[in-house]
Amino acid sequence: MTAEENVGGSCLGNPQRSEFGGLLRKNAGLFVYGLSGNIANAFDILLAELHAIFQGLRMVSDMGISDFVCYSDSLHYVSLINDPSMRFHVYVTLIQNIKDLIITSKASVFHTLREGNYCANFLAKLGAASDSVLTIHASPPDGMIQLIKDDTLETLFPRAIRDIETPQDEKDGRSTH
Repeated sequence: MTAEENVGGSCLGNPQRSEFGGLLRKNAGLFVYGLSGNIANAFDILLAELHAIFQGLRMVSDMGISDFVCYSDSLHYVSLINDPSMRFHVYVTLIQNIKDLIITSKASVFHTLREGNYCANFLAKLGAASDSVLTIHASPPDGMIQLIKDDTLETLFPRAIRDIETPQDEKDGRSTH
């Protein structure tokens, strides 16, 4: 089975909490499972993103699937994981656990744009709405079917580009607003 996993983390709410989500798809984008959850007493996006990668890799590894690809929309965290010299970091133990799972399951971790990770981010937001540490979704949750269809059809969504005024624009009387 050709497998692809997307994972993501976020920090939302008031009080703020950290949550994660991910999904595994095979072949032509067919949904295998999703996962979501929150991290108790954590308010750190770095921990949420790394936890999403760890939980996703662990679930796929527990299913006996190897040679799969894991995508995260966090370039910084993907770089931390793929850096062979990483030894000093507040989450070095979690990063090393992720590296061990990558080796044993013959996985690869790559960056994707946020637009390519809508489904994982949807599941991460479900984690925010739940008190569960980990929830496994055997079928797509309500509201996710259209996101999966869009993803499978490789629907393009425009990136938001913000106009930025420079001090010189303001001085010259030019405005982008």
